[in-house]
Amino acid sequence: MSLKEIQEWLGHSNISTTCNIYTHLDFNSKVSSANAILRVFPAEAGTENGGGMLP
Repeated sequence: MSLKEIQEWLGHSNISTTCNIYTHLDFNSKVSSANAILRVFPAEAGTENGGGMLP
């Protein structure tokens, strides 16, 4: 079910209300998405984590 469908069923006038209430990221999802971003935009050498992936 899409967020748009949920928005309509619940009567939210703004999709951001639905998103703020019914979506979240757990820690593993945050790490996974951060690593995906690092693969596209590698950190520069000398940064805090040395440009490597997150644990």
